[in-house]
Amino acid sequence: MRGYRAQRPQEKGFIPLCNLSVINKQDNILRWCGKNYVVLPVKCGHLEVEVPPGCYYLKAVWSFWLEGNVYYVNHFTDAAIVQACCGQTVCVKLFNPGIHRCGTIVVRAIRDLVQKKAIRPEMAKQHEVALNAILAVVPKPIKDFELAHLDEIENLAKNKGNEPKGDCCEDG
Repeated sequence: MRGYRAQRPQEKGFIPLCNLSVINKQDNILRWCGKNYVVLPVKCGHLEVEVPPGCYYLKAVWSFWLEGNVYYVNHFTDAAIVQACCGQTVCVKLFNPGIHRCGTIVVRAIRDLVQKKAIRPEMAKQHEVALNAILAVVPKPIKDFELAHLDEIENLAKNKGNEPKGDCCEDG
């Protein structure tokens, strides 16, 4: 996981570091030995924590701030699910996607909602046009991996019913 310098001006309650939260299988923030595992500061891109054995969902943000009693969060990382076993070390790397990955996924999700008739096409069009306008003016990712596989995944999902029958583990 990589820490980032925030692009928001310094304000009271603003934390300009990457922060990690650990969620347990009951979908709650982990509380163990009197500690809440929520927005733990990740300094210089590394954090070491001790947790009891179990399965955990990890999510990080690269900036958050508190105004009143409301947390505002910016730029979630992708998530990871980790199985922590007794006496073992588990290493996890979380990827911090850029606006293009997030925006592209939202545009595709809106299109899916239209196809499922969950939202009206005219409503979707307004949001899709706005998101695409934003994506057109912000820098694209330097590395292709952030966006390259999205089309492949979409094509595989569309062709799911056309896959050959048989054992997926057969040697060809």
